[in-house]
Order: sequence, then C-alpha cells, then structure tokens
Amino acid sequence: MGEGHHADRIERWRRVATVSWALVGLVLLVSFALWMLGTVASALTPFVLALVVVFLLRRPVAALQARGVSRSLAVGLCYLVLLSSIVLAGVFIVPPLITEVKSFSQAFPSYYDNAYRLWLQIEREYIAIDLPAWVSDVAMASRESVVSWITDVSRGLARGVVAVGGQIVGFLVNAFLALALAFFVLRDLPTLKSELLSLSGPGRRQESLKLAGDVTGVLEGYIRGQLMIATIVGVATGVGLAILGVPYALVIGLIAGVANLVPYLGPIVGGSIAAISAAFIGWNTVVFTLIWIVALQQLESTFLQPKIMSHHVHMHPVLVILSLLVGATLFGLVGMILAVPIAAVGKVLFVHYYEKWTQSSISAEDGALFRKPRLCTDPAVRHDTVDAKPAHDAEDDADEPHATGGERE
Repeated sequence: MGEGHHADRIERWRRVATVSWALVGLVLLVSFALWMLGTVASALTPFVLALVVVFLLRRPVAALQARGVSRSLAVGLCYLVLLSSIVLAGVFIVPPLITEVKSFSQAFPSYYDNAYRLWLQIEREYIAIDLPAWVSDVAMASRESVVSWITDVSRGLARGVVAVGGQIVGFLVNAFLALALAFFVLRDLPTLKSELLSLSGPGRRQESLKLAGDVTGVLEGYIRGQLMIATIVGVATGVGLAILGVPYALVIGLIAGVANLVPYLGPIVGGSIAAISAAFIGWNTVVFTLIWIVALQQLESTFLQPKIMSHHVHMHPVLVILSLLVGATLFGLVGMILAVPIAAVGKVLFVHYYEKWTQSSISAEDGALFRKPRLCTDPAVRHDTVDAKPAHDAEDDADEPHATGGERE
C-alpha cells in the first residue's frame, strides 16, 4: 500500500516536471522564433503576404476543384476575383483616401493650438462649477504635460503618414512578389504537401497529416478571423465618426482597422486619434466619439472575438497578453503582430507532443488554456481521410486541414 502510494506520488511529480519543462521549452521556442523572424523581417515581407493570400484562397480553389475545375484554372479564377476587387477598391476608395491622408498630415501640426483651446474650455468649466482649490491646482499642474503629450502624438502621426507614403513603391513590389509566390504555391499546393508529408515516412504519415492540419488550421483561422474583425472594426469606426461629423473619418477608420490586426491595439490607437481629431469640433463631440470607440471595443472583446475566433483557434487572454508582451519587448511592432500566431502554433505543438509522450489527453472542447477546436459535423463539408482515397485524390485534398476527420467551423 505504501509502495503504491509512493509510486503514484513519483508519477504525479514526473508529470508536473514534464509539463513545467515543456512550458519552459515552449516559451524559449516562441522567443527564438520571434528573434529569428525579427532579424529577417524585411526580407520575409513578401513571403508573409503570400502566406496570407494562400490561406485566403485555398478553400475557394479547393471548392472549385471539387466541382470539376482544373486546379490551375481554379487558381486563375480566384486571382481574377481578387485582382478585380483590388482594382475596384483602387478606383473608388484609394483616391478619396489619398486626399484625406494628405489633408490629415497637413492638419496634424495645428492640433497643438486646438488642444490648448480645448484645455482652456475645460478650465472655464472648472471655474464655472467652483471645484475645490486642490482640484484646480492638479488640473493646472498637468496642463503642460497633457498639451505636450498631444503635440508629440500629433507630430509623430504626421511623420508616420508621410513615411508610409514614401514606402508605397516598396510595398507594391512586395505585393507583386507575394501574388506571384502565392500563385505558384496554390497551384502546386497538393503536390508540395504530399512531398513534405512523405519526408516523415509511411509510419508517421497520419500523425504528420494531423499535425499539419492542426497547424494550418490555427494559422488560417487566425488570419481569416483577424482580417474579418479588423474590417468590421475599421468600417464601424469610420462610419460612426462620419455620422458624428469627425474630420478624416475614412483615414481614422483605416488606421483603426489596420491597428486592430494587433489584438487589443486597435481601439486604443483609433480612440486616441479620433478624440484628437474630434477636438476640432468641440468637447461634446470628443465625449460622443470616445463613447462610440468604447462601445466598439466592448462589442469586439465580448462578441466579435469570441464568436469569430473561437470556432477556428482558441487562445486564452492570458496567453494572448503574455505573447504580446514578449513580442513587443523583443521586436516592437513586428513582434506584436507575429506573437499571437506563433504562440498559437506553439500551443498546438505542445499539446500534440505532450499527449503523445504521456499518453494522456489535456485538450477538451470546453477547456481554457488547452481548448480543442470543434470539428464540423455537417456531412456536406466533411471528407474522408487521405489514405481512404486513391493516390491522385489524396494529393488533391492533402492541402485541406479537415482531411484528418473534419473541417473546423
């Protein structure tokens, strides 16, 4: 009896030690990955953009191929739709956006005077309601620091807008390279994946296929979800500010949408810029603008994020914030953008190999840190496993993550 109890304690401590060292290894792996990406970030830009295009188009390509369209033609049709959308956006959205950006950058230096006038208005309100002397003293003492902060933010944003304009050519070159890379990857994706899976050997093909499906599912879900949320936040911000009469609503909506690609950053950036821009109109507009931004932030955090992201990839808020802090500390903005997807992939790898080594399951559909993505139960979108199909069909469908038993919702 005593020996059995002692053996159980040893086994429990062994598992605790395994989990602890695995977590340490995961943190080191994520940090190393961020460090490697940070050192070659500029060279990887077209590859990252190509990866985004591949994840956006691979399901439409697979759907067309399943209806009898050749893969090359399916890729061409999807590219035709994508490029047509880009051209339409360039015709109807880009010209007014460029006009607003120019006006926005020219108007920002004058925010100093407007912020100062707004502060004087606040002081008059203090005098009108006869607040205690110590409140007025605190307000007076903080006046210079507040105005100085607003001025620094304004000038920094103005310089940033001009800098972005000077990098348009470089971005267009990277975008062209990304589209070319994505085309060839999409066209040959089944063959590429089949060849890569063959490197694992026939005995580990199913395990490698499952792991590849989990990793690509996490990345695809994160990219699709973040783009969808960023679009909703950007459009809602721009429309709301336009209704309130805030200047440069289109530019601020675009900035808020792009900033929202970094979790938790979009509402802060969008709210700050919107409040400064609303100061041109008056204090009441600033208040209503902040109310609108806070409402959007609450809608995003309580509804959009759980509803859209939980069906694809689950990252506990603690892990998200931790990964953002590590990424921002090591590599600044680039680290913040890449931290969450890298941490999500690291979590998938940790769960997979921990369950393999310990022969125990730590993931569940109702879990927190190790939540298992739910699989689609609709027969219309489910497919058989790769090995159950002929060789040529297996290669055609090998790029689908649901080949391991189901498609994520």
